[in-house]
Amino acid sequence: MTKRARANQDPASEDVVRHAGRVVGAWRRFRRNRLAVFGLCYAVFILLVAIFAPYIAPYPYDKIDPAIALEGPSLQHPMGLDQIGRDMLSRILFGARPMLLVGVLTGLIGLLIGIPLGIIAGFAGGAFDWVVCRLVDLFSALPWYLVALFLIMVLKPSIQNLVLALSITGWVGPCRLVRGMTFSIREQDYMEAARALGIPSRRLISAHILPQVIPLLLWGFAAGIPGAVFAEAGMSFLGMGVRPPSPSWGQMLGQAGNYWTFWPHVFVFPSAAIVVSVLAFQGLADGLREAMDVNVNV
Repeated sequence: MTKRARANQDPASEDVVRHAGRVVGAWRRFRRNRLAVFGLCYAVFILLVAIFAPYIAPYPYDKIDPAIALEGPSLQHPMGLDQIGRDMLSRILFGARPMLLVGVLTGLIGLLIGIPLGIIAGFAGGAFDWVVCRLVDLFSALPWYLVALFLIMVLKPSIQNLVLALSITGWVGPCRLVRGMTFSIREQDYMEAARALGIPSRRLISAHILPQVIPLLLWGFAAGIPGAVFAEAGMSFLGMGVRPPSPSWGQMLGQAGNYWTFWPHVFVFPSAAIVVSVLAFQGLADGLREAMDVNVNV
């Protein structure tokens, strides 16, 4: 391409090419991470499982057959049956629903609370920033697991209250990330020049801060899902999460406590589902972080 042709090129097309280059580079960095690719495939797979569980489960999750309770894996029941004769495969398929529901809802609510607080605190500063920082310090000092457990005991064990309890402390991480990055961007020379030109604050936030914050929040959202998976499993294990007869992987582990020594299938399959989910989502989060790091060579 000649210099004249480059000079006559539409600036909008240059922006499109530049943006496409960033996207292609990010995808190249992401797909080099095999664990990240596995995490993405697993996330799509488990989402489809949760949506179509009523159609792909071989049996209803609450159907019992005490006569063959604790039967091991077979052709009719590939993962065996639990202590009252319910099909383990069907319950694990349905158990993906609360896992995803808690993980996704907790992350979204945390973003909806943390993003506005972090941006306003980092951009405006002053007394509001001081109050937000003290709230972040307070919730960071408290063990989130004990806070969630206390709130569920005060209310009542249910998946709705579990999401509420985890969301109360789930906003702290996104708020801290957004506040720190907003404060750093606010101090840049081009932001000082924009403010001197009289550009409104809302336009500065939408045009300069949000585009730089969103990739970091995407990683934070994916990184928060493994913790939510563990939280849902742990609370259900203690009887403070999903209530019977609705299935949950943590609840299935709790019910397997008296049987796993002689019938290990009631323990192995739910624990494997939890471990694989945590590893997959953590790998996806690490892959997103690496893909959005522009300092890594494509």
